[in-house]
Amino acid sequence: MSIELKHADCLEYLKTIPDESVDLVVVDPPYFEIVKDAWDNQWASEEEYLNWCDAWTKECFRIMKPETCFYVWGTTKTDTFLKYKLNTLNEIPGAVYQNWIIWAYDWGGRTKKKFPRKHEDILMYSKGKEFPFYSDDIRVPYKMAKNVRSGASNNPLGKIPTDVWTKNNHTTSKEYAGWHSTQKPIALLERIIKAHTKPGDVVVDCFSGAGSTMIACNNLGRDFRGCEFDKEYVDKSLERLEKLSAIEGEIFYV
Repeated sequence: MSIELKHADCLEYLKTIPDESVDLVVVDPPYFEIVKDAWDNQWASEEEYLNWCDAWTKECFRIMKPETCFYVWGTTKTDTFLKYKLNTLNEIPGAVYQNWIIWAYDWGGRTKKKFPRKHEDILMYSKGKEFPFYSDDIRVPYKMAKNVRSGASNNPLGKIPTDVWTKNNHTTSKEYAGWHSTQKPIALLERIIKAHTKPGDVVVDCFSGAGSTMIACNNLGRDFRGCEFDKEYVDKSLERLEKLSAIEGEIFYV
């Protein structure tokens, strides 16, 4: 297992990775004018942002092996993510839509004027129609001990999760990085990684941010390759990796 996190622009970094050499891509790009951080407000228009998304997404599919998966986090708070799905992902040759996953949570402030928005979205595409899915590695407990369907029995390993994933990300949790505004739960990233890879496989995240994908890979014995444009985030996420590492012994950097 090895870890590589570079301080680099995403497009420049992706261009250094050989064709069809990666087993899984998981990315959490800027959403465009959703949060106040400068990195989410660096484009003059939505069109400019979507053109940028088109460029790095095509690079991601170039480096993916055939029959591997691509996950991208987003939000439907505006229509930008929908336009990205329709005009970029749906137009990439060989890219096949597989899942629209909802990450639901129940924390933080809320409006009293309508139903509070408490979810983000994850699109899953595959490169080709087939892809690995290691269902036994991601099963969760049943809510009922006995199957109510006649003649059916529960799998002793549990059930496969649905496409709605409930996970709070409280500021009191040990994994919370208060210096990053949009970190994602490590447990959900581990679910994605376990579903489609085996130990030693290569996972890429070209928007490393708080380093959660990197930490999940380290926990699970997968090789990580990634970059982050903000040098401060690189330094802090490497410190976070050292602190949260669940693997005994040395972290092997490349």
